[in-house]
Amino acid sequence: MSVYSLRRLDHVSRGIRGIVGWDAQLATFYTQVWQVPRRDGALIRNLVAAGIHPYEIDDPAAAVDLARPYAHIPEDLPERLAADRLTEDDPTEGRLRDALVKRRAAAVR
Repeated sequence: MSVYSLRRLDHVSRGIRGIVGWDAQLATFYTQVWQVPRRDGALIRNLVAAGIHPYEIDDPAAAVDLARPYAHIPEDLPERLAADRLTEDDPTEGRLRDALVKRRAAAVR
């Protein structure tokens, strides 16, 4: 699993954090952007939570684009994410993907 912390844009609230990466267990790229709790104990608020389901995001540029309104994006980040996918294989060797495709096809019938 890779994780890249992102630096927020200047106009974005100081409490906003963001990460993108590759999750080999779920075989998906992911993006998370959230607001950290305030000192008064208010709950964390997710602004973006994508790539939390198996095979959800197949394109590293799509994961990066979700964070773009909130953070500075290094120009080579999509390429680094693509390289991460190549070095961290799907541990299920596609079995989970195949099962999900079957399940979705059965639900459509």
